Amino acid sequence: MSSVVVDILKELLFRNRDRRANPVLDGPMRPNSGLDECPVLSNALREPDDIAFAADGRAYVTAGRTVFRFENSDFSNPLAVAEFDGLATGIASHPKGGVVVCIAGQGIAFLGGPDEGRMLRIEGQHGLRCPTAIVAGAQGDLYVCDGSRDNTPDRWAFDLMEKRRSGRVLRIDGDTGQVEVIAEQLAYPNGICFSLDGQALVVTEAWTHGVSRLPLRAGGRGSAQAMMQNLPGYPARIATHGSGYCLTMFALRTQLVDFVLTEDAYRRKMIERIDPAFWIAPALRSEGHYLEPVQGGGLKKHGSLKAWAPPRSYGLVVFLDDEFEPEASLHSRVGGARHGITGVATEGGSVFVTSKGNGKIIQVTAGPKQ
Repeated sequence: MSSVVVDILKELLFRNRDRRANPVLDGPMRPNSGLDECPVLSNALREPDDIAFAADGRAYVTAGRTVFRFENSDFSNPLAVAEFDGLATGIASHPKGGVVVCIAGQGIAFLGGPDEGRMLRIEGQHGLRCPTAIVAGAQGDLYVCDGSRDNTPDRWAFDLMEKRRSGRVLRIDGDTGQVEVIAEQLAYPNGICFSLDGQALVVTEAWTHGVSRLPLRAGGRGSAQAMMQNLPGYPARIATHGSGYCLTMFALRTQLVDFVLTEDAYRRKMIERIDPAFWIAPALRSEGHYLEPVQGGGLKKHGSLKAWAPPRSYGLVVFLDDEFEPEASLHSRVGGARHGITGVATEGGSVFVTSKGNGKIIQVTAGPKQ
């Protein structure tokens, strides 16, 4: 019996139960302090967004409109190697060397390889208004998540609160720039990687809290298969790791935000009248301002914010097996300092993530399996 049918039957039997109720963090995703205990490699960048390693082992990180390179494995002395007119977002290694970088409103930039400095401009009806993630195939084809056709990357909260579903996955010829849409009407596709067998793309959708498998078929579109649904957070980038995957989430869902998304009149007034910093919406970090909407739920004892307080922001990294079942997770809970996890890359068996919320690059290891 399919999960959808089971959900419908449960809804009929338990009428007060939401079919997509916010799930409880339990089992392998039980809250812990593992992410706060991982070593911080750098805190030199403001809001590092994504990370990738070139074939020569050097790390590249996007932050704002700039791409930085770290020459040494100790992540000291970041060097600004490129600055653009648009936001630099998703980044990935390229099989010819160097990396490829998504530039909002412009296209794809090549850095550090034989095509150093080349800009593959994507304009017209396929223009990249909100690129979020990218992965490069062995033959140089580029697969890009365009999160929204309505909002730019810095307006992601608007995209959620406006309940948009205009995201796409594109295949781009790395030589000619020819664009093919292979999936559309997605709810903010926010992460992409190849499946372990190389036969499909794995794509995250932030606003529907899911992960899908999109088969690669020459000359046509495949049907997406849902691999994970009703996640407890908003998924960001994803990468293969060993015999499974490493998934990042930039914030947790809350009952309050899920409720506001059902109240259209209230939500429209909130967008019109309230500063976005104080919306009832997920955030990459908490500023501790008294006007923040969950401030009243932040319980303190002996000066310490309790871990069960409603999460204005959160840090979460989840390790999945080859069937997308969670095996372990690392958390930075309420009161932690490694929130807004947006980028992930693997190198030499190690996993590296970016905390955009708190300006850190972190090396992580999987916690014990539950």
